[in-house]
Amino acid sequence: MAPTNVYFNHAVSTEQHLYEDLVVESLRFYGHEVYYLPREIVEEDKILGEDVQSTFGDSYQVEMYLDNVEGFEGEDLFSKFGVQVQEEATFTLALRTWERFISLDSNLATSLRPNEGDLIYFPLSGSLFEIRYVEDQNPFFQIGKLFVFKLKCSLFEYSGEDFDTDIDAIDLVEDQNAYTIQLTMAGGSGTYYPNEKISYNSSVIGEVVSWVPSTNKLTIKDVTRTLEVGDTLVGAGGASWNISSITDILTINANEGLATNKEFEDAESSYLDFSETNPFGEP
Repeated sequence: MAPTNVYFNHAVSTEQHLYEDLVVESLRFYGHEVYYLPREIVEEDKILGEDVQSTFGDSYQVEMYLDNVEGFEGEDLFSKFGVQVQEEATFTLALRTWERFISLDSNLATSLRPNEGDLIYFPLSGSLFEIRYVEDQNPFFQIGKLFVFKLKCSLFEYSGEDFDTDIDAIDLVEDQNAYTIQLTMAGGSGTYYPNEKISYNSSVIGEVVSWVPSTNKLTIKDVTRTLEVGDTLVGAGGASWNISSITDILTINANEGLATNKEFEDAESSYLDFSETNPFGEP
């Protein structure tokens, strides 16, 4: 004898399809257009299981519902490092939307659900959120099936990631926060273009942030080697100039008056020894 009534079924496929259609339609009515950015791990720390270097090159414009109707959650904390903004948000994404538009991306750790560590760009506030936790069973099996993901997110903190999504509002995050070097160029020709690769001796060593032809000032980021005066840098567009002077971010901050980065750098050089004979830098 069956434990449940054989004449009733809580998982009728036609009802499931109808309910899913209503869910997707509601998200398109009341949701917001956002961008989902899968994280690509370029280099991983095998011991700690962390990404040493990652990049965001793909973006998918989808609809999501913002559960926080009264604004972002979280609070602002005052610490010795300044004000820390800890805004949090919960986004609802339809399972059908995930499967149709995002799940086939090759950079996903798993294609079954959104991945922790991926980013969501919310154009309405210009905010970039990082997914911290994915709730995939809420609501719990309504009419026998799951229809949405709830993405619990916190405000993204930049830590050296590379952004190449071709969406200016998103790629601007890297330009404003990445470590940059300002170079004065001389004895060359051509024009460097933003976001193009810079090469030295046929090897890519960085990426252009900006180029000011009137002063021959070149600002680059993601630098992979130590640059010296006299080096010739070649842009992907054919520009070729020689370095006449170098100004790094420590020197720029030192000229602002309140910053002490340069002082700490100079003090560390004369106090701590990080050579091979003293790897832990003991005095």
